[in-house]
Amino acid sequence: MSIEYKYCACPLDCFDLCSMRAEIIDGKVNKLEGNKEHPITQGFICEKGRKHVARMYSPLRIQKPMKKVNGEFVEISWNEALDTIASKLKHYINQYGTLSIAQYNDGGAGGLLKNVENLFFDYLGNVTLFNGNLCWGAGIAAQKSDFGDVKGHYPEDIYHAKTIIIWGRNPAETNLHLVPFIKKARNQGAKVILIDPIKTATAAFSDWHIQLRPGGDAAFALAAVKYMIEHNLYDHAFINNNTKGFDEVSAYVKDLRYEDLMQICGADLNDVKSFVDVILNVPATIYIGYGIQRYNYGGLTVRAVDMLGALSGNIGVAGGGVNYANKVYGDHVNWEAVAPVKKPEHRYLPKPKLATDLLQLKNPEVKVIFISRSNPAVQLPNTVAAVETFKSIEFKVVLDYFMTDTAVLADIVLPVTYFMEETDIMYSSMWNGYIFYNEKLVNNDVEAKSELEIYSLLAEKIGVSSFPQMSDTQWISKLLENSSEFDLDINALKSNTYTYVNNIRSIPWEDFKFKTPSGKFEFAGAEALKQYIEAQNDSEAYYFKLLTVHARESLHSQHLMDSDRKYPEVYISKEDADLIEFMKLKDGELVKLENQYGSIKAELSFSDKVQKGVLYMKEGWWYKNGGSVNDLTPHEVSDIGNQATYNECRCKIVKLGV
Repeated sequence: MSIEYKYCACPLDCFDLCSMRAEIIDGKVNKLEGNKEHPITQGFICEKGRKHVARMYSPLRIQKPMKKVNGEFVEISWNEALDTIASKLKHYINQYGTLSIAQYNDGGAGGLLKNVENLFFDYLGNVTLFNGNLCWGAGIAAQKSDFGDVKGHYPEDIYHAKTIIIWGRNPAETNLHLVPFIKKARNQGAKVILIDPIKTATAAFSDWHIQLRPGGDAAFALAAVKYMIEHNLYDHAFINNNTKGFDEVSAYVKDLRYEDLMQICGADLNDVKSFVDVILNVPATIYIGYGIQRYNYGGLTVRAVDMLGALSGNIGVAGGGVNYANKVYGDHVNWEAVAPVKKPEHRYLPKPKLATDLLQLKNPEVKVIFISRSNPAVQLPNTVAAVETFKSIEFKVVLDYFMTDTAVLADIVLPVTYFMEETDIMYSSMWNGYIFYNEKLVNNDVEAKSELEIYSLLAEKIGVSSFPQMSDTQWISKLLENSSEFDLDINALKSNTYTYVNNIRSIPWEDFKFKTPSGKFEFAGAEALKQYIEAQNDSEAYYFKLLTVHARESLHSQHLMDSDRKYPEVYISKEDADLIEFMKLKDGELVKLENQYGSIKAELSFSDKVQKGVLYMKEGWWYKNGGSVNDLTPHEVSDIGNQATYNECRCKIVKLGV
């Protein structure tokens, strides 16, 4: 028996980007554990990371390419699969042009070389793509508007903070490796403030939980802005020298009424005053989660929180910052080092509106769609309509490990290699700023191919001769060797498996040189603020607001494949006692949630973690577990960033068997 240990990084679309040590016995990975030497991972990984081994060796993995014949899938060879796809592409391109081809992908599996699919479709020509985001688009657009880019502080910088504000983020379940940093800072005297409509697990190590109404975050932030300006409690030097638009915001918020803002956010003025006191306990750092921008005015919400960072003098200082994401590497990878970048005139649709807008396209209609690194049949908003849309497309190709709810809709399913079965570069744009070299650890037991190999072979078969034909290591070297924006030693990276490049600022914007058109921090305009306030009429068409939150045990739908639950669980506040009594609802009862988009069955659970009139449940459920929670979510987009507005979901409870 031979035993060896090798290192790799987790590919999940997660804040933490863990460094892991693999124990390999006789050519197979036996277990994964956290790298004890890595300063962020610190020797432990989450439940999702530990599941990688079972997923890679799961008997449910797709063994060979699959083709749907008379409504049933049959195994076929790679040659037949790629020949079929190439033939279909040639046919539809000849008949309707390249715009009849659509590509849909997302972040279900990380890796630099995964992005080769985007290059392939650039080389193919003008195709139909999806812009915007299901996850974080509004917040990204917001911080680019305010700062010009999206940068976060080094994780260790939290130790300089006197105040830590966790706003709509639940690190206890979705950013596990931030927790030791928070607890250490708290032990050193920092105060931890949680702002969240749900009493999450993070509340257990917070000094104060401000439980706002869903969607009321911007109103609370604006109340604090108003109070700081009216009482002259802001950093005059920073505002006068380094910002644009303050006078316009100041004039607008002075006319706002605290009573109206408190009605929207669900707090009271004493909460606002106390919050201003803590954020002025400089340095104060803010960590924003992605839930607060999944509303119609999600972008404005993040911009309102950014204002607080600016007014309180917490921008560009140690222990400060408004940390939403940390985009370090992705914008600087040099694809032109590999081949001339094609710039076709693609046709774009907002990703959150795929369910309704894709079928409206004409001249030409979309005839073919490629789907990879995602499971949109359960992850898109308004999934009832999305599934019908996918069914109506004539030819569908899905790349995946398993027969997901999306894969079963396909005509061809191509099995892809797991991250330990391929060589790639890993990095995240969320929090952890390390970059990793993931060397292939083991051979795969199934007839799977990497995305790089699949698209290289497909390019040959359809005659795209200019598409680069290189090995994975050649691609990586070419992509990184000329990336002059950061000082990266590729050989050292390969040798050590991870590095933090030398010229990343540990404190963003410490020189007060912002990347906005003005070179200054730019406040949101009064008109955008006004639109948000006027939109908060809180329609009562359906009594409950439903929040769909991330699960500790799964990243979206990836790890719920093996769930033994027949139905998801939905939590209702014990404060809704009158309605519970009126409807004669029981704890654990199976009910139906329903609105204009669809319905879903769920087991009711009484909770003290949620407010009156609010329901919450974990997202990611497959249809075999009672249906997708996104059967209920709207297909609209946010004010900026083309962000899905999952949290603008209202529904009613229907008692079954009546």
